[in-house]
Amino acid sequence: MLVIPSAVILCFFPPQVYHATAPLYYLRSDTVMMSAAAASPVNVPAQPIIPTEEIPAQLGPYLKIKGKFLNFFGVLYGIQSVLVLGVAWWIALTITELVCRATGWDPDRKFHDWVGKTWSRVNMIMGGCAPSTVTGRELLPPTGQAALFVSNHASWFDIPLVAQVIPNQFKFIAAFELRKLPLVGQQLMDGKHVLIDRSSRKGQLRSFKESVAYLKRGISIFAFPEGTRSRDGRLKPFKGGVFAMATKAGVPIVPLSICGTFSTYPSSAILPLLPNSKNLAVHVHPPIDSNGKTEEELEELTRSAIISKLPPESQPLP
Repeated sequence: MLVIPSAVILCFFPPQVYHATAPLYYLRSDTVMMSAAAASPVNVPAQPIIPTEEIPAQLGPYLKIKGKFLNFFGVLYGIQSVLVLGVAWWIALTITELVCRATGWDPDRKFHDWVGKTWSRVNMIMGGCAPSTVTGRELLPPTGQAALFVSNHASWFDIPLVAQVIPNQFKFIAAFELRKLPLVGQQLMDGKHVLIDRSSRKGQLRSFKESVAYLKRGISIFAFPEGTRSRDGRLKPFKGGVFAMATKAGVPIVPLSICGTFSTYPSSAILPLLPNSKNLAVHVHPPIDSNGKTEEELEELTRSAIISKLPPESQPLP
């Protein structure tokens, strides 16, 4: 089954094939790391994950395509996600959208969101990447009560991870460019998620108004205050404007801490590098009342909550 996707990749990119042998990229696992040079466990304090020129030897041979890694597990995960489950995802979205347009059913595309969440859950379970730890589910707002969900953002995996953890209907705020991605773009466009064009002030204002309108109608919004993925896994400064949506709509903010996604699927990888359920976790924090608080106060409270559950290698540098 690997022949078809590998052949496609080789046709369009001139890859370099490597055998990971040097300990230039450490994968955190509590306090034990594997030294590729010695091929034996080394008991040393846990270190930050630092992508460099190679990946750990235990993750096998890999291709390097335009500076990004793709190993055997990533190829398998891609086949599962796109060629197997992705086909079912596309069929479900396409039929649902045709019905919605023909009948006017489900104007807020709640069923679209359910399809995306179901794909996320099944795909990550089958791929060994479902979170083993989820805390604070009881803190999630009841169905029908809108909230602004926010979390740290270090990996593409953050999106399907939170999609399967939060049962409430919500809309992502996503980059406008993602509409061009196969399947993902279809989910965002047909599902009427909020796409933000950061290149213009007008586009940003339109996205802000759209998000506030959703919140006032009882539909939650999920935003990544950092604005984009962290390139080293550490929490970055927050962008402005996110918390103003909560104060404008009068809804609470629900912070979440996402752990382990960077080591599983870092920005330096084309697809996930390994099944890593045991190290994936999502922590839901108590809602923060936005009434009577400034944006600065809300940002500080939210940031502190997120940091409180992040492992040392994901926390911001002093």
